[in-house]
Amino acid sequence: MEHDVGQFDEDNKTEAKEIIKQLDFLDTADGLQRCMEDEDFYLDIVSTFVEDNVLADLQKYYLSNDWSGYRVKVHALKSSSAYIGAEELRARAKRMEDAAKQEDVEYINLHHHKLLAMYEDLLRNITAILPKRINLAADSPIKQFTIFVVDDSLLNRQVVSEVLSEVYNIREAKSGHEFFQQLENGTNPDLVLLDVHMPQESGHDIICKLKEDDRFAGIPVVFMTHDEDISTELQGFKEGAVDFVTKPINPAVLMARISRILELYYLNAKLQDEVQIRTKDILEKSHQMTVMFDQIIQALANTIDAKDTYTKGHSDRVSQYSVMIGTQLGYTEMQLVHLKYAALLHDIGKIGIPDNIINKPGSLTEEEFSIIKKHPVIGGDILKTITSVDDIYYGALYHHENYDGTGYPEGLAGKDIPEMARIIKVADAYDAMTSRRSYRRMLNQQQVRLEMEQGLGRQFDPIIGSIMLHIIDDDTEFKLHE
Repeated sequence: MEHDVGQFDEDNKTEAKEIIKQLDFLDTADGLQRCMEDEDFYLDIVSTFVEDNVLADLQKYYLSNDWSGYRVKVHALKSSSAYIGAEELRARAKRMEDAAKQEDVEYINLHHHKLLAMYEDLLRNITAILPKRINLAADSPIKQFTIFVVDDSLLNRQVVSEVLSEVYNIREAKSGHEFFQQLENGTNPDLVLLDVHMPQESGHDIICKLKEDDRFAGIPVVFMTHDEDISTELQGFKEGAVDFVTKPINPAVLMARISRILELYYLNAKLQDEVQIRTKDILEKSHQMTVMFDQIIQALANTIDAKDTYTKGHSDRVSQYSVMIGTQLGYTEMQLVHLKYAALLHDIGKIGIPDNIINKPGSLTEEEFSIIKKHPVIGGDILKTITSVDDIYYGALYHHENYDGTGYPEGLAGKDIPEMARIIKVADAYDAMTSRRSYRRMLNQQQVRLEMEQGLGRQFDPIIGSIMLHIIDDDTEFKLHE
């Protein structure tokens, strides 16, 4: 008798060692050391880690912005992860604990979902290896996979349940009607085992109905059949089945196939979740960078306008008019954004021009005008360093070029002048005429239109200038001015 007890204990130890080997995603050596090298004690601790998980609490405190409660729970997760040897999860929980302590909401928002994804992965992986040791509460957010067996034969349902119930949650239905009724009542299976031949609705009818419903279309379906006809399998695969099992069911084959399918299904689902999380992070970062870039560009434009007491708001208006013209030319959204930036910064070269020349109330001398004419080149040199917006410097460098080649700084003519600069040229001239200057009053709309029309082909690109004339004509109340 003593020999039998000793043998039983030895068998248990061997089984425990084999199970621990499967937990290769944990630092089991560290965990065993904390449990005095007692394998059974360690496995009990790992089981308790799953049963007492804090997933629901973490999500609750996160959604309610209760960072004090959140810190308590990530602290608990940090400690429990250390006990079982989940070092990566422990380190991530520690960083989240520090962030919660400092109420660093931006960091928490960026990393909370990653923490939960890693935590859920670990819980699911442990549950798959220790199903007999773990007693999950009914309301636990971590569930074993649920398999739905749809078969009109009680015997077949009983065989499947006997084979799979130790590892998976099993639900049963004897008909398609009963199956869909349970789906509507909230049952959400991870896989469906579906008999091909049933009265009223066949398995083919049921899978087609399932795949037509967006709520259930992603659930993997495995057909069960006595048929040896390959056409049945081909039809099933066309309808969306992922595999077939042959009746009478071989328990080992069934378990192996179900395990493989669910592992792939779960990994794919997690991959999709991770892609969504990462995509969201990238979009948030991209939005933040776009907002910051907009603010920097706007601040630079405001700085330029502040330097010239007679042109307040000039850059904003030129940008507005340029975008109106670009829209009429059929520019894409991204092209319009680039045009907007270039127009906002077209006068950035004035930063290098002395204030006394820019703000001189009277006429400029030839020497002063030669200095003013340097601002396109200065602006072009400044903006060439911005490589994230294609050719943004064209607006600054070439907005004083005339269509007939009489402009500056390079005397370009016609289509040799970049289109962006030709647009800004028209918008800039229009705003200059519809704004007050130190040397003249604002022109009325009729005068502006006449000047614009007379400049077609000389100062202005005829097509772009004509678009501006249409914009002027549509502005019946003359709202487009300083």
